[in-house]
Amino acid sequence: MTFLGGKPHESGAVLMEGYYSTLSSWMIPIAKAMQHCGLDMEQALYECGLDLRELQSQEGRVSIRKLAALIDYCNRFLPEQDFTVQIARYFHPGVFHILGYAMMSADTLEEALLQLVAYNSVVCDISNLQFIENPDTLVLDVALVARNEEQSQLMRRQELEAFMAMVVSFARDVVDPGLKPAYVTFQFSPPANQGQYLTAFFQCPVSFGQPRNLLAFDIGAARQPLLSGNPAIRAGHEKILNEFLARIDRNDLVHQVKCNILERLSLGASSQTQVAAALGMSVRNLQRKLSELGTSYTQILEHSRKTLALNYMRRQDLSLSEIGYLVGFASDANFHRAFKRWTGQAPGEYRRQLLA
Repeated sequence: MTFLGGKPHESGAVLMEGYYSTLSSWMIPIAKAMQHCGLDMEQALYECGLDLRELQSQEGRVSIRKLAALIDYCNRFLPEQDFTVQIARYFHPGVFHILGYAMMSADTLEEALLQLVAYNSVVCDISNLQFIENPDTLVLDVALVARNEEQSQLMRRQELEAFMAMVVSFARDVVDPGLKPAYVTFQFSPPANQGQYLTAFFQCPVSFGQPRNLLAFDIGAARQPLLSGNPAIRAGHEKILNEFLARIDRNDLVHQVKCNILERLSLGASSQTQVAAALGMSVRNLQRKLSELGTSYTQILEHSRKTLALNYMRRQDLSLSEIGYLVGFASDANFHRAFKRWTGQAPGEYRRQLLA
């Protein structure tokens, strides 16, 4: 569910409003919501400067400002001005592109939300998604990154409402139609009607003017096994997802490095030299660019191996030796040492607890 897509120039300045964008697949629930509300879609698109032909590609992008204008346009015809939750009622996994289908195949809601955080660049390029674990709740924290512009110029309350409502609709689809979040908080001021439509939709306490934008779920519900969970399907979706991310932004070096690592991992971990050559740059240049992005080849390799290994652990058709081989370790001993470093447990102990 891609929301905004602001990218800084090398100088650090933020590109102007036309660059902030979302996937055109947002039009799937928007079109259904407009039809339900009796709104003329053709007229609405014309009024907001949107071209239907440009919205028909699932990988196309649309200006976030134009999407915001479309929400405002629709709200003008609704007494409750609740078009954001109307959109969420027509959730479809295709809104998130391949990420939506990967999340649908997660074993738990918690794992699905972790994917949402891990692939934040699909969800929202100008916000940082964080996952917070408390004793009783698991919380999705949406922190806006204002860079050189005012936050209100990047994401308004309405867009954030739609985002959080869409996540809740997804959760209700995979867990329970009657699922209620523990609470929702917004940094923004409340709408004119004090957000009664949001309370009715979320069916939990909703507060405004808070320090952070939070969506919290009961920990028991978030860790309940999902009938749709399928580790094999999820792994295939994640591979396609990484390729998709590389297509979205060829300048996203971290994802390009990750894709190169994953392509060769079952043959052994690629060296930094091999990856640099595949990307057409020197090792020194690759190191410098990754350092500027706050990471390194070693960190990306370690994270890729860990994520893949933890997913494979749920597949009972794979032995521990096979998992070690698939994530690029030449010996069982090396895999066991790395796994204990990642989790604090030996692979066998971790799997026994997981399957129990």
